[in-house]
Amino acid sequence: MRAGEIWDRLYPETNSARANLSAWIPNLVFLNFGENDDSYSRAHGQSFPTNFAAGYASLVSAIRRAYPAAEIVLLRGGMSGGAQSKPLRIAWENAVKQIEANDPRASHFVFKHWTANHPRVPDDRIMANELIAWLKQQKFMQ
Repeated sequence: MRAGEIWDRLYPETNSARANLSAWIPNLVFLNFGENDDSYSRAHGQSFPTNFAAGYASLVSAIRRAYPAAEIVLLRGGMSGGAQSKPLRIAWENAVKQIEANDPRASHFVFKHWTANHPRVPDDRIMANELIAWLKQQKFMQ
């Protein structure tokens, strides 16, 4: 299953009931996708998915339709794929360029800190501080 198939479901299953997205409307949505696309491909001797950018842009469009007033921040990094994978970086940058060209309420942030494993609490703190410092500089946070 892909994020675009389950992001609006109650459970991460394609046959799960859809969530009531109008029950709570966020002001800000963060997306950090691509790590699994990169690690799965490498672990199985496959190339990075050629449809990543299109799928990512489609997911963001679906989120935009659900939350037309929200700021959407596209994140990359935190783990080795987002920090080190050239195919992921290129695909992500292509998607971001397309999204930001068509959506004035979408922006992006790339974490400097990363870990080879899933982030632990110390990693999360460092990344949170990076993101907080960036957010404080954004007009939409004023």
